[in-house]
Amino acid sequence: MESATPAVSLKETFLRAAAELPEDERSAVVAEALGYLQQGFDAHYADHARDGAAATDDDVLLGDNAYAWAVETIACLDEPQFVAVASRMIRDGAGEISAGNNVRIGLWVPHLADLLRIISGESAETSRERIRRAAGALEKETV
Repeated sequence: MESATPAVSLKETFLRAAAELPEDERSAVVAEALGYLQQGFDAHYADHARDGAAATDDDVLLGDNAYAWAVETIACLDEPQFVAVASRMIRDGAGEISAGNNVRIGLWVPHLADLLRIISGESAETSRERIRRAAGALEKETV
C-alpha cells in the first residue's frame, strides 16, 4: 500500500543529520518521536493512500496510539519548542493530505531543520542543509 507520507523515514533522516553533530541524547528522543509521528500519519491517512477508501477503526486506533507515543516521547524532553514544531508538522501534513496530496519530504524539511536547530544551536539554514543531505542520501538508498 502506498503511504501518505514520504517513503523516506523521518526518524532515519533526523538521525543521519544529527550524526554530524556532537552527541546529544535529545537527538535519539526526537528521532523516536518522529518515527511514531510518521506511523500515526500513515495509519490515520490510510484512506488517502487507498484511493479514498475509508480508514478502518483499526487504522484510526493505530494512528491515535502512534500519536500518543510521539507526544509522550517528545514530552520527556520537557522542552516546549519541540512540541511546537511537532504540532506545525501535524498541521502542515494534515493540510497537504486534506488538499488531496501525499506529503513529500520537502514539506517537512523546514520542520526537521527546526528540530535539529534546537539541538545544535546552529543556524536554520545550516540545519536545513543537513536535513536535505540526509534525506537525499536516504532517498537514493531506497530507490
